[in-house]
Amino acid sequence: MKESIYVISDLHLGGAEGTDKTPSFQMTSKEGCQRLADFVQYLVAQKSSDRDIHLIINGDFVDFLAEESFSSFTKDSNTARDKLSNIISTTKEVWKNLGTFVKSGARLTLLLGNHDPELCLPEVKKLLLDTIGSGRVEFIYDNQAYTEGLILIEHGNRYDSWNVISHGALRAIRSALSRREEPIDYAGPAGSQLVYKVMNRLKLKYPFVDLLKPEGPGILPILAVLDPGSIKEVPKLAALAARSHQERFDVNGLPIDPQNIGGEAPTRLKKDDDLIKLAYELAGMGDPANISAFTNVKDLLTRLIEATTRAAKQVIKEQASGLLLKAFRGFTDTHRQTFDVNVEVEPYQTPAKKAAERGFKVIIFGHTHLVKRVTLNNQGALYLNTGTWADLMKIPKAVFDGQEDVAKKDLSRFLTDLEDGNLGRWRCQIPSFAKVELDAGRLIHADVYLFDSHKPIQPIPDGRLTGLDY
Repeated sequence: MKESIYVISDLHLGGAEGTDKTPSFQMTSKEGCQRLADFVQYLVAQKSSDRDIHLIINGDFVDFLAEESFSSFTKDSNTARDKLSNIISTTKEVWKNLGTFVKSGARLTLLLGNHDPELCLPEVKKLLLDTIGSGRVEFIYDNQAYTEGLILIEHGNRYDSWNVISHGALRAIRSALSRREEPIDYAGPAGSQLVYKVMNRLKLKYPFVDLLKPEGPGILPILAVLDPGSIKEVPKLAALAARSHQERFDVNGLPIDPQNIGGEAPTRLKKDDDLIKLAYELAGMGDPANISAFTNVKDLLTRLIEATTRAAKQVIKEQASGLLLKAFRGFTDTHRQTFDVNVEVEPYQTPAKKAAERGFKVIIFGHTHLVKRVTLNNQGALYLNTGTWADLMKIPKAVFDGQEDVAKKDLSRFLTDLEDGNLGRWRCQIPSFAKVELDAGRLIHADVYLFDSHKPIQPIPDGRLTGLDY
């Protein structure tokens, strides 16, 4: 029997749809959901009498952080169930096709990510599995990876200091809930608290902020230009950064604490400090002690809307474009290599290489939202990252290439679209997946691909990830 394993991750289903008065909290748009449903339908058609089909959803299937009432972690099982119920009701086409997939006899495996750890809570897990239906369905949690022969698959957040989940805390919560006891408090990882305490408020005016990947302090200079008042969030961010670095890792990039609960905090990373200093500079604040004065500073969008003449708007845009160029360059200088399909950053590459040393030939992560294909050693071990089905934010190509005049012009166009509420052209979808081919259990081939229901499936090209440039 031949087997085709398809791996997707970071679907981020959930969040309220935008209205005339409120922005969308959906990282995956309606178009993205339909494309995902089409992909599941495509998989059903691949099954045959001599080929088994196995779909693995490798974490961040849904997004509890995008569901009201907002929380960095929803410990009440019934409340979390209601959030999942709402997600299901607004993304019915995906769940319908998953049910058809399972009924066809195909195999489905689900893993936890860092935006959906609530799925392991009793009432939530029941609703999840009941909605999908009976069949060859496996749900993996408690920090387990999925392994099959020479293949290792996991979400990858355990190697990200901002997003390490305490599975010990999750076990304690499930234990208490099973006895109707009051569960322990658990606020979730620093990255989830960043979304809850900082990002969700800013999304009310700048709904694209959570589409800039990777998350973390790299986006702070950009926010400082768009909304100088957000600089007051820096102490929160600094505290979260300090907490994120409480997570201890060994020389191989592996969490030291098996429950992923942090130890003593080392010195905060210098790049975080540099980005925070850049944010202060771009906000126009020389002395951090004056941070309280920025509480009532008007954000860029408000200033553009309130400008009474075309000339005044142009002056604001010219000034802001120069500042945004510095901010985006701070972001891309920190994360430049992450946009190259054939390069992975050290926090993920190091544990992937160690997995290869333990005999795995294909190591697949998600989490970063950036698709990857990296050869790990001379024996041909391969690291793949499945990217995301959520929307991503485009960055002007000139920002990368150093074309300052062109970059400023593109950023001025971005500001015009921001003022007009027309940011659709700056959002893009790169619906990617990994596919592993087995024949009688023997590994034949593995790669990452782009899905388009109207075109043949194509491997992701090498080099800088296409589709993210404007």
